[in-house]
Formats: sequence, structure tokens, C-alpha cells
Amino acid sequence: MKKILILGFGSIFLFSCASEDKITTLQRELLSLRQEVNELKDRTNDNTENIKNINARLDKLSQKVAENSADIEKLKMTRQAPTSSPTPPQEIKREGKEEVAVPQNDKQLYQYALDLYFKGNIEESRKAFTEFLKKYPDSDLYGNAIFWAGQTFYAEKKYKDAIDIWEIFLKKCDEGKIKKCNKYPDAMLKLGYSYIELGNVEKGKQYLQDLIKKYPDSEPASLAKKKLEVLK
Repeated sequence: MKKILILGFGSIFLFSCASEDKITTLQRELLSLRQEVNELKDRTNDNTENIKNINARLDKLSQKVAENSADIEKLKMTRQAPTSSPTPPQEIKREGKEEVAVPQNDKQLYQYALDLYFKGNIEESRKAFTEFLKKYPDSDLYGNAIFWAGQTFYAEKKYKDAIDIWEIFLKKCDEGKIKKCNKYPDAMLKLGYSYIELGNVEKGKQYLQDLIKKYPDSEPASLAKKKLEVLK
């Protein structure tokens, strides 16, 4: 009987030791898992910060592309200008105020609106582009003016307003209602950006992917590829 009791207590003791060892092992595994989770959290935070930095760099690069595009437009307009001296803009004299030049044709008004934009006078630039669209619907610069009108909203983070303008622009271009659609790729890029900013990532990615397919060698397509890499 004693032997049976001893064997019984021995079994219980061994089982207890085994259970304690198992618990200790599980506790170690749990601690290890917690450490891994913390490491993953740190990596996620680092990745989030890296993504923010990359997005900021992409936005700056996109802005530089827009500025370079504007400079190219200026050069083209200068080359296309007649060799004879163009009619200078009229000046409005205002008492106690500086004389203000009034654009006399589509190129002058377009340039005036563009200059306002890059000087940071976004609202005044939008008004000038709106005036351009009303006065010169048959101008070769009409499509460009629509793009920049949308860009003024984008610069103010009014993405929905920008989207409305750019989607109308693409639609009119597809229907052949605009003479020149030089800014078509740029509008597709900014539509992609805008939808992503509004949280509709899938639709934004679709615009970027369509842009790459349609204009694979364009600068906007290059920026679209970089944006898609960030979103992976």
C-alpha cells in the first residue's frame, strides 16, 4: 500500500514538475512573441514615417515637374510670338495705387494667371484662369487653362473640386471638344493623387495605372510608378 502511495505521489510530483516546465516554456514563448510584436510595431511606425516622407518627396517632385512644365510653356509661347513687337498690355491708372497691366489676349491672360499661381496668389490665379476660360474657349491654351484651374484647388487641398474639373477636362478631351490636350497625362496623375488623398485608394491607383499604360514614357507616368510603389 505504501509503495502504491509513494508511486502515486511520485507520479503527481513528476506531473507537477512537467507542468511547471511546460508553463515556464509557454511563458518564455509568450514573452518572445510579445517582443516580436513590439518589434513589428516599431517597424510599422518606421515604415509609416518612411511612407510619409516618400509621399512628401513625391509631392515636391510633382510640383517641380509642374513648374518646369510651366517654364516650357513660357518658352513655347515666346518662340511662337510674332517677330514684330507685340501690342503691350494696357495699363489702368488708379489714384494712389500702382499701375496694373491688363492682359490683352489669350497668351497674356494665360501667362498672367500662371504667374499668379507660382507667386502663391492661388485664389487670384483661379479667377484669372476662370476669366480665360470664359473669354477664350477656342484658344490653343484652353485645355492647359482648365488643368491649372483644377490645380489651384489641388494646391488648397480641395481635392473634390479639383477632381470635378479634371474629370470634365478628360471627358472633353476624349470627346474631341478641346483643341489641344497637352495636360491630359498631368490631369490623370493628379486625379490619382486626389482620390488617394480622399481615401479612395483603389480608384486613385486605377488612374495611375491607366496613365502608365496610356503614356508610359511621360514624366507623369514616372511619378505614377513611384506613387504605386509606395502604396504596395
